Amino acid sequence: MNGSPEQNTGEGIAEFVLPQGCMLCGGAVNIRKTPGGGAHSYCPHCHWLSRPRLRMRADGLELSFATEAFA
Repeated sequence: MNGSPEQNTGEGIAEFVLPQGCMLCGGAVNIRKTPGGGAHSYCPHCHWLSRPRLRMRADGLELSFATEAFA
């Protein structure tokens, strides 16, 4: 992962930034990991909010976003 170093902000909470990680605009995404493996992300450029899924892998961190569509 080429994001910024993880910053521990308290009991089981960590924050990091993924440069060019926004699925919508390509801007930087701020990610906050919460206890229990949950996460929240925010793009300050386009204001996209999401709840990505985080999973630790042998070669790093996997981050995935669910896709929903309404017609």
